[in-house]
Amino acid sequence: MSASRAVPEAQDGYDTLHVGRRFLERARHHQRAGHGLRFYHDKLIGAAMADPTFKVQLFRFIDCFPTLSTPQDVYAHLAEYLDQPGVRLPRGLEVGLRAGRLAPGAMAAAVSAEVRAMAGQFIAGADARAALDVLRRGWDHGRAFSVDLLGEVCVSDAEADAYLARYLATLDDLADATAAWPARPLLEADALGPVPRVNLSLKLSALSARLRPADPEASLADLRPRLALLAARAEERGAALNLDMETAALQEIVLAAALELCASSRAPIGVALQAYRTSGRDDARSLARWARESGHRLGVRLVKGAYWDYETTLAEMNGWPSPLWPTKPETDACFEDMARLLLEAWPRRPGDGGIRLAVGSHNVRSVCAALAAAEELGVPTGAVELQMLHGMADPLKAAAADLGLRLREYVPLGELVPGMAYLVRRLLENTSNESWLRADLVDHAGEDHLLADPRGLIVPAAPADPAARHALSPAVAGLGDGRPFTNEPPRDFSRAEVRAAFAAAVARTPRPPQPPAGDVAAALATAAASSWGETPALERAALLVRAAALLRERRDALSALVIVEAGKTWAEADADVCEAIDFCEYYARCAAALFEPRRLGRFTGELDTTWYEPRGVAAVIAPWNFPAAIACGMTTAALVCGNATILKPAGQTTGIAAALVDALHHAGVPRDALQLLPGPGATVGAELVRDPRVAIIAFTGSRKVGFDILAAAGAMTEGQAGIKKTILELGGKNAIVVDSSADLDEAVLGVRASAFGYQGQKCSACSRVIVVDHGAGLWETFLRRLGEATAALSIGDARDPGTMLGPVIDAAAKKKIEGYIARGRDEARLLYAGEVPDGLEARTGRDYVAPHIFADVPRDSVLWREEIFGPVLACRRAASFAEALAEADECAYRLTGGVYSRTPSHLEQARRKFRVGNLYLNRAITGALVGRQPFGGLGHSGVGSKAGGADYLLQFCEPRSCCENTLRHGFAPEP
Repeated sequence: MSASRAVPEAQDGYDTLHVGRRFLERARHHQRAGHGLRFYHDKLIGAAMADPTFKVQLFRFIDCFPTLSTPQDVYAHLAEYLDQPGVRLPRGLEVGLRAGRLAPGAMAAAVSAEVRAMAGQFIAGADARAALDVLRRGWDHGRAFSVDLLGEVCVSDAEADAYLARYLATLDDLADATAAWPARPLLEADALGPVPRVNLSLKLSALSARLRPADPEASLADLRPRLALLAARAEERGAALNLDMETAALQEIVLAAALELCASSRAPIGVALQAYRTSGRDDARSLARWARESGHRLGVRLVKGAYWDYETTLAEMNGWPSPLWPTKPETDACFEDMARLLLEAWPRRPGDGGIRLAVGSHNVRSVCAALAAAEELGVPTGAVELQMLHGMADPLKAAAADLGLRLREYVPLGELVPGMAYLVRRLLENTSNESWLRADLVDHAGEDHLLADPRGLIVPAAPADPAARHALSPAVAGLGDGRPFTNEPPRDFSRAEVRAAFAAAVARTPRPPQPPAGDVAAALATAAASSWGETPALERAALLVRAAALLRERRDALSALVIVEAGKTWAEADADVCEAIDFCEYYARCAAALFEPRRLGRFTGELDTTWYEPRGVAAVIAPWNFPAAIACGMTTAALVCGNATILKPAGQTTGIAAALVDALHHAGVPRDALQLLPGPGATVGAELVRDPRVAIIAFTGSRKVGFDILAAAGAMTEGQAGIKKTILELGGKNAIVVDSSADLDEAVLGVRASAFGYQGQKCSACSRVIVVDHGAGLWETFLRRLGEATAALSIGDARDPGTMLGPVIDAAAKKKIEGYIARGRDEARLLYAGEVPDGLEARTGRDYVAPHIFADVPRDSVLWREEIFGPVLACRRAASFAEALAEADECAYRLTGGVYSRTPSHLEQARRKFRVGNLYLNRAITGALVGRQPFGGLGHSGVGSKAGGADYLLQFCEPRSCCENTLRHGFAPEP
């Protein structure tokens, strides 16, 4: 659905303002009576409203609070987050922190009570039975409910089944309890008929661990059995189901599931729509059209949206256009227009399909615009339901009751730990500078401001330029678009048109045949005679930019080739090709600036200059695991620095290398400057490395081969003009530390992605995990959830969009990995062993190894010490963070490492003491991006500067300098 700013014909009018003034007058009457303002008078929240820095630190503490098991932990984290320079503390909290050094227990107890009180304001109880008193009080005050079960991250089938059981039990408990409640005609019927007392909100991400935007059909197939059980129970118990909308990536799946349920179930079915999405108006039109044409009645809960930070951050990280409106007035205007579009689809006659609208907002202007539109369109007032969050805006709810409007509270249920994400979002929402509630109830804004037409507040903003903002490279006039480098955005496979184009490319791409070995002597003679180094640096750089454009045009085809030849899944293959494009663009900009001669100083009578020139013939020996990215990165770095280059690809992925070379040749790189030389490493590679005409060797691969190259390059041979430059990236045995304060949902998914992405065949992959457990059970919980989460990974043909684990590279790799697994069964405790589906290898003609996880792995075992290069993970427990860090850092390999922790001092300690080339905090440890995370290791993991970094090109050129005496017979030019 495309974004649309088109505004329906009806605009703001007297009715909206008239209804709004009445609503505000009643709300302020209840406000003066003191209804529902405890939250805003809270000292901590008041301080957060006044100081954004304090707000960020306070909410970070609240976020990690559920993981803190002792008073000492609570106090220590409170001090780490709040006792910081620049953070203005409320006086009482400042005194308490100082006193807490002597009595941390008392301070911790007070803060814990405050946090739990905040949670208790929004979360009605741990489950339906615990919340019955709250729900009944709301019913007695004229408020229906929709119950939401907190806990948004489901990582396994077991957790999905547990959520299903909770949903089913909740339906039964609520149906049993509410049957005896007194009648409330306003809440139990509208102009279309009965309205169920029990309304349950569902998050589909809680009902499946296999939601994949790239494969909506497989996602729906996994959801259907659980949704069918829920729909059947809702029919049986006379309840309504409403599907919450979550992230933009899941919208297609959520809407498809809602329409399927609505068409097949006799229970009332609803779905949420978000007005902060730029597609909002089109979304509303689409649902309205479906309801009218299908003859079904669909409930729609219209909301603004609750994932602003996540969606905008994700879009920026990926270089995608934001799916959200950039300003609040645009969101508010979209909300009003969507409400009208949905109201136009209200069923007019018995048996008509259409939309039953629920307006979910605390913004009186938004609510009253919808009510006015309903009146204008002849929709009965009682047909529009208002929905507001439990624990917020009681004066507005009381005003709605005064005006005879049907009101439903959205009531979260759950324990504090899974509810914390919800709690933090609500706190952020309430303290936002743009919060309507704050403007009304705290800042006491005027009526004209609160009821202003949002269309009149929209100010067009100049489009942002992320390239200039981030400045990841120099900007070179006349090169490309003349702007600094930006990363190539990955494909957004949640978009149907993107999936269709990619699938078509995969379907038409066969696996290429293996070429014969090349002629090493002929290739070297051609390279040595090349005049490529005399080509001006800016021209060389321009050819790389042109090559990037060709790769961009051929992107899906090249990604498909990576899938069929290297066995990467859709997202992994696309990322590989994106990185190849990035290397072309980034190195072009860096080289253009690098090769400009520079004057050093301004000394009278002396001209000091420095410049760079090519080294000579470069031999690039590339691996199979990043067949597009690494081959392209090493090759283009050598080329742009003026070195005639011979690319020897891995035997398993020669087709991808040939496609890269073809693109560079078509871009204008002469054939004598770049040659493809396939063949075995033991013969072709060894001969290249030892030939005296080779000046540079760039290699990515195993430590054993790398050390052999280093030794061979150091041996001078007859006719060799200089010492060979070696650039070696050699692998890793990478560890992730899971601290006791970690967000366990993030840690489980991050470890899983790092360990098993591309079947563990990445030098950056996580192969060791160390869990800090003080005796609170984190070790057992983490292992259980990790094993269950790993079981949810789908193993299949890499050409299929829903496959998460594809094949290993070949039969030799499979045999080697299985040998390590056999050793692991003898040396450690097997926690999880996956299974390859029957017949998969025969059907695909590829070799597979399922994930294996071992626990209690001895520190001297091969599982803990040796690089495996497959889906095998070793886990250990540590008694302290310092111990865990020491174990993580003791390996000879030092490529990547990671820490999941919400303890600031531990993150700082990791920065200082976890000595790896690439350290990742609270995220997966694979997927480095050019220009943003320059990649390369320490120790046995490599020699040379980081790929994709500002210093990388210096290895491919020789620095020169010249000092000229410009003094002539006592006369010197101006400096």
